[in-house]
Amino acid sequence: MSGTSILDRLAALDSNTISDALDFLSLKGATYGLRPLWECPKIVGRASTVQVGPKTDAKPTTHLLTPVIDAVTTDDRVLVIAGGTEGISCWGDIVANASKQKRIRGTIIDGMSRDIDGSRDVGYPVYGRGVTMISARNRLVQVASGTPLQVRGVTVHQDDYVIADNCGTVFVPAARIDEVVDLAERIDRRQARMVEAVRAGHPVSEVMHDSQFEAIRQSDSAPTLQQTAAPEAVSSPHNPKSAIPEDKELVALFADSDTPAVSDALDKLGIPGQAFGIMPLANYTKVTVGPAFTVRYVPASDPPGSVGDFVDDVAEGDIVVIDNGGRTDCTVWGDIMTQYAGLRGIAGTVIDGVCRDVNRAIGDDYPLFTAGRWMRTGKDRVQVGGVNESVGIGKVRVNPRDIVVADANGVVIVPRARAREVAEVARKIEQSEEGIREMIAGGATIAEARKKLGYHTLQRHGKDE
Repeated sequence: MSGTSILDRLAALDSNTISDALDFLSLKGATYGLRPLWECPKIVGRASTVQVGPKTDAKPTTHLLTPVIDAVTTDDRVLVIAGGTEGISCWGDIVANASKQKRIRGTIIDGMSRDIDGSRDVGYPVYGRGVTMISARNRLVQVASGTPLQVRGVTVHQDDYVIADNCGTVFVPAARIDEVVDLAERIDRRQARMVEAVRAGHPVSEVMHDSQFEAIRQSDSAPTLQQTAAPEAVSSPHNPKSAIPEDKELVALFADSDTPAVSDALDKLGIPGQAFGIMPLANYTKVTVGPAFTVRYVPASDPPGSVGDFVDDVAEGDIVVIDNGGRTDCTVWGDIMTQYAGLRGIAGTVIDGVCRDVNRAIGDDYPLFTAGRWMRTGKDRVQVGGVNESVGIGKVRVNPRDIVVADANGVVIVPRARAREVAEVARKIEQSEEGIREMIAGGATIAEARKKLGYHTLQRHGKDE
């Protein structure tokens, strides 16, 4: 099979599916922490490897990367750069423009980039650890090219295959690409059928049963739930578990609040509730509020236990709150869970850990708040250790049925027993801040407005306005 054909087939897949195929084949290739540095498209191509390292003398040198860029003669290349130093750039807008002219498909950096707006302006995809303004000049030099590299614990050879998207970056050994893509295509078809089964109303505990995953190893003719279950056995995807009146009442108290106001109210009342490091998957324009359905994950046993059955017990309007101990090496939420949760009216998901299949969640506008994103499955790595018990999320204790408020700023947890009190204080703070804005618009100085409306006491613990 030609390289072009393989690249086309690889491009039709995503990093999640390729990661799953590597897992089945016991191959390393998934890397964590190399993310898109602007909202760039997926990269699929073959690696041109570059090793950089610290500059150790004062001799003038050719700018790093330029010899590799000049040497490119085909349109299937992805630059893979290893050896970057934290805080120092090894990529910028001039080399982005040069690479674009050479029809290089994109750059993966185990390091930092600067001038990222320049890469975005010419539509050149860059994935890496982060951005900086500090130049590599007189700090980093090119050490080697076309040689094996270590990228986040994965060995990458010249001409290996690369796929990078919103969930991260995966490398596939060139010698195994046919085998990996064949299996990934089977996984993709099988998982598409699993999503269809969810849409048809099958419980997710059946759809995501180990037998369904093991069927991926078989041919595409292996039966799925839709093929084996009688029509009358399929239930409606509508959630039979409705929100109780008290839940609806408490949620309504926060309908007009946002997380900054609730955070200030928690501070004033001396309640810890801000979930550190748990951020929105997208820049959501609405606030998500709901009672917590708590889930605790633990390392997988032998044989491993279930990973997603709990979602059948989550009520309409609940927010699933998952404690995976802050692990970033495997995910606990993907597209099937997103699809099912959306169909059942679940309000959103908060994870002290990572998620995958982010395009599905973004496309469905399903609210996800996590410590990050990665493509590697949690299956056979973690399992559910308990539900509806106290868990920890971003250094905050969350009890079952506590009220979760989440938006583009992050996540706050309100103890259920104090929800009415917190909501009232948040309302007063918001009213005071709105008064300050009105006074400023009317010509008052900010100092005058703050003094008159007691801004300095709004969030102070134990003080009234």
